[in-house]
Amino acid sequence: MAKKIRDELAEEKTVLIHVDRDWRKFVETGDDAYLKATAYDLHGFYGGLERIFEAVATAIDGSVPGGESWHRDLLQQMGRELPGIRPALFSEETVSLMDEFRRFRHRIRNIYSFNLVPERIKALVEKLPRLSAEANTSLQDFAQFLDRVSNPGQ
Repeated sequence: MAKKIRDELAEEKTVLIHVDRDWRKFVETGDDAYLKATAYDLHGFYGGLERIFEAVATAIDGSVPGGESWHRDLLQQMGRELPGIRPALFSEETVSLMDEFRRFRHRIRNIYSFNLVPERIKALVEKLPRLSAEANTSLQDFAQFLDRVSNPGQ
């Protein structure tokens, strides 16, 4: 599990590079193709985090939420400590910030690309470095926790 987390975080670094590149190109050219690429990159960033959440929920927590709000419930689950099992993966503040990206991803999946709002995407692009740093730190800490639990004598 720790390896899966670290591997996914390595992929997220590539997504950050793409967000930065695509957004700068949109600002320079006004070409909607770059706006769409940025939106897709932001979608992918949260998707990568959610893959980690699903793996943790399945392998460690023992359950992935179901129902219509399972994406939101899964994120909330990652913000809660499970006593005797695992610590909370994220602070309430980080969960709240992640929820903005989760909602954006949901919106992207349910609108036509010509309805993208550049100002909304810009706001997320500006928040992404902070969220990425917080998520990376928290998930690296969690991976270290898993290493300690699986190798208690080391």
